[in-house]
Amino acid sequence: MNETISFDSEVILPMIKPLTQLNTIAKKVPVDIEFSDLTYCVADSSTKGGWRQLLKSVNGRFRSGELTAILGPSGAGKSTLLNILAGYVTAGVKGSIKINGAPRDMKLFTKLSSYIMQEDLIQPRLSVREAMTVAANLKLSSEISHNEKLAVIDEVIQLLGLQKCYDTRSEYLSGGQRKRLSVALELVNNPPVIFLDEPTTGLDDVAIKKCIALLKNITKLGRSVICTIHQPSASLFQIFDQVYVMANGYCIYNGSPNQVVPFLSTVDCICPETYTPADFSVPVTNFEYPTSFWLQFHILASRMILQLIRNKWIVYLQFFHHFLSGLLIGGIFFRNGNDASQVISIFKCCLTINVFFVYTHVMSPVLLFPLEVKLLKREYFNRWFSLKAYFCAVTVVNIPLLFIYGIMFSSIVFFMSGQPIELGRFILFTSICINVALCSQGLGYAIGASFEILNGSVVAPHILALLVALAVYGMGYKDSIEPTMKIFMSFSYIRFGLVGATTSLLSNRDPLECDEIYCHYRDPEVMLKDLGMKGAISFEQFTYITIFTILFRLTAYMSLKYRMTSELRNKLVYYATKIVKQKET
Repeated sequence: MNETISFDSEVILPMIKPLTQLNTIAKKVPVDIEFSDLTYCVADSSTKGGWRQLLKSVNGRFRSGELTAILGPSGAGKSTLLNILAGYVTAGVKGSIKINGAPRDMKLFTKLSSYIMQEDLIQPRLSVREAMTVAANLKLSSEISHNEKLAVIDEVIQLLGLQKCYDTRSEYLSGGQRKRLSVALELVNNPPVIFLDEPTTGLDDVAIKKCIALLKNITKLGRSVICTIHQPSASLFQIFDQVYVMANGYCIYNGSPNQVVPFLSTVDCICPETYTPADFSVPVTNFEYPTSFWLQFHILASRMILQLIRNKWIVYLQFFHHFLSGLLIGGIFFRNGNDASQVISIFKCCLTINVFFVYTHVMSPVLLFPLEVKLLKREYFNRWFSLKAYFCAVTVVNIPLLFIYGIMFSSIVFFMSGQPIELGRFILFTSICINVALCSQGLGYAIGASFEILNGSVVAPHILALLVALAVYGMGYKDSIEPTMKIFMSFSYIRFGLVGATTSLLSNRDPLECDEIYCHYRDPEVMLKDLGMKGAISFEQFTYITIFTILFRLTAYMSLKYRMTSELRNKLVYYATKIVKQKET
């Protein structure tokens, strides 16, 4: 008969057999964490000296096979301590952190631990089975067979009691099931240490009991489970093997939950002495990630394609947006393409097309990509994949639809506006349009990776308004644009898109049709000269747009890396603050 954990006369969760498959293919040694004299400061201009101390010489030891709860009121420092122990925060930290008696090596420790953050950051539009399969493929070595990975998934699913929702998509899971799935995703590579920030947040009483019982079960498999928790009930409190109580950055108790009351009745907020180190050392591993870059790219791209297919309303919305907009713009400039009296409307058409592609493909990533960044945060920190593989997958997966819809839109406008039926001219015009769309998408990703949705939705229109103003500046000045303004105009890729689209339609044309006595722009070259575009080559404009496309993509990647790598971000802020303070003194 299976052993059970119960309290208040209610059975919570049956004990499951050891994870034999997982322990066989991903065997890891037990891990003890010991820290001493740990302090942490952040810059704060409102305090005396410009620094605020969040941790104040705290000490402790969290053992393998134990469920440890870090307790305390809001602002006590419990989440700060968890972030430091997990390696999520490193800059500004002083003191000693040892793993099995040896100084912590972050490059090794991140391979032995998983950090489950407070929010249930789970990929949408994937079933439990699919999410677990993606996690197993990314986190387990490619040398492990598919059948062995499936066996591991089945073991973990059984342990966490997710059998009934195996084929349920994540958006239809209950709060407790989402929490268990977030734990299951991190268990597939058998991490010896699991950190959880407020795992019971948002759960009802029954789900909270099941969650704590689940964590207790995991420790029975030889893992260290460390979590922050705000106010557990009396019955839940007794389930923990060890509690670490914090207040105002100090440790006021560390030990068995049964001894908290007696201890506090005899002492006044004194930290316990540092524990002795463990006897084992952390094993050295030689790989960065369990899978290669190309396998990571393939798995992530496949997941994104599946999610995109299931997110049908986005696909339909984009289709009708491009189709109806193409009909609208084509109708506005209907059959003006060969009319000498309407040449100025060809320029207006090109400007409208550029504005359409710019705002369509900038604003979508600005509004949607920050949500992806939140989901990415947990997976990247827990070393599921490299950021390069993820960013390449995001870039490649979005290109096919961009090409299809872009070609559809530009074809509708091209033929409805009555442009010359020449294959080369059509290809050049469409290529310029697609390149503007790609460049705009890159700018959108750069903004979306740098800002949250609210800030990004304010920053993006301001940037685009400036770029559009620079794009149309000097139209009608012929060649008399000031040299300084020419330099500023070169920073607007929309300018290159506008010039490229206009020249692709007006250059090397036969005289246009004219039903009036005199048509000043019967020769399109006269129009190009008045616009200051004479001598411009569409292919050169295409090349300039490509340079901006690459620049925006690199900016997006670096911004994303900055946001994902909290260590880098914290170090930059920390050292910048120190430099400022040294100059002031």
